[in-house]
Amino acid sequence: MASVIAALRRFLPRFLATSPPLSAAQRRAIAAIRQCRTPALGGHLHACPDCKETRFAWHSCNHKACPQCGRAANALWVERQLAKLANAPYFLVTFTLPEELRPLFFGTEARESFHAFFAAASQALADLLASPRWLGIPVNGATAVLHTWNQKLLFHPHLHFIVPGVGLDVHGALRRVKNPNFLVPLPALRAAFKTAFRAAISKPVEPAVWKKEWGIHIQPCGSGATAVKYLGAYVARTAVSDKRIVQVENDHVLLLWKDRSQGGRQSLLRLDPIEFVRRYLRHVLPPRMHSVRYFGFCHPAAKKNRERVRFLSGMTLLLGSPPAALTSKPTQAPWTCPCCSTPMQRQAKVGRATLSITRHEDDS
Repeated sequence: MASVIAALRRFLPRFLATSPPLSAAQRRAIAAIRQCRTPALGGHLHACPDCKETRFAWHSCNHKACPQCGRAANALWVERQLAKLANAPYFLVTFTLPEELRPLFFGTEARESFHAFFAAASQALADLLASPRWLGIPVNGATAVLHTWNQKLLFHPHLHFIVPGVGLDVHGALRRVKNPNFLVPLPALRAAFKTAFRAAISKPVEPAVWKKEWGIHIQPCGSGATAVKYLGAYVARTAVSDKRIVQVENDHVLLLWKDRSQGGRQSLLRLDPIEFVRRYLRHVLPPRMHSVRYFGFCHPAAKKNRERVRFLSGMTLLLGSPPAALTSKPTQAPWTCPCCSTPMQRQAKVGRATLSITRHEDDS
C-alpha cells in the first residue's frame, strides 16, 4: 500500500542530492521522518505469554511534520475542545492572504509573519465583536488553526477560527448573537483585518495588494462540534494523508486532490518525486511555532471566564477534577499477538541504534 512515509523515505535521498537550501527546522523534520519507528530511536521488546512470539515496538518521533505521528493527539484535542463548547451558535471564520503576501513567510522573517497573521485576524474579530454596533462583548473567545497548504500541496497560508456567538459584556452579563446565521458584517471584518495586518508587518509589499479584495469567509456551524471535528483532523497531522496517495513509482507520485472550482470533483495530480518532497517540506513551520492558538475565554488560562460563559449559556458544569481522559496523554493500545491474538507483554527496553545513513543513499 502506498503511503506518505514510504514515498518520503524513498525519495528524500534523491531530493537531498540536489543540495536544496534547507532551514534548520526542515533538516530536523527530515531526520525525524527517516528515523521514526526505527531502531534509531530505540523502543521495547514485546512477547506473547502464550506462544512466545516476539515483536519490537520502536519509538515514534512525535514530530509534527512526520506523517505517521499525531493521530492520537488529534483525537485528544477534539475531545478537549468539545468539552469546552458553550450553548451558543458557532461560526467558522477563514482568513486567507493574497498571493502577493506569501513571500513574507519565507526566510528568516517567516516566524514573525505568522505571528502577525494570527495577531491581525484575532484583533479584527475582537474589535468587531466588542463594538456595541454589532455584539458588544469585550470578553469574547476564539480558537485558531493554521493551515499552510492547498489540495495540490502548494503553499497557501490560511487561518480557521472557531468563534462562539456569545460572550460577556462590560458588566459580566452574557450576550449572544441575535441571529444564529450572522456574526459580523463581512466587509467590516475584511477592512479591519486588512488594516490590522498592514500595521503588524514591517516589510514593504506591493502597494496594489491593499486595494484587492481579501479572501475572508464566515460560515455558521451550529453547535460548533462539526467545526471542532473538522479542524481536529489536521491539528497534529501533515499536509497530505495516506488515503490520497494513489501510486508511488520511481519517476512520479500520483495523488488525489479536490478541484474546488469544479465543485470538489476529485482529480489526479502527477508529481515528480523531487517536487513532491519539496512541496511537502515547504509546510514545515519555523521552530517554536504553534499552529493552534487560543484567544479570550477560549485560552487555557481563562478557565474562570470560560466556565462563566458556559454556565450562563445553559451548560451543565461538572465540579471537581476533569475526567482523566481529558488530562492524560494519548496512549497506544497494547499489541496483540499476530499468531494467537493474545495481548503481548513488554519484556525489555531497547536502546537507540547507531545507524549509518548517508546523504545520497536510495531507500528504494
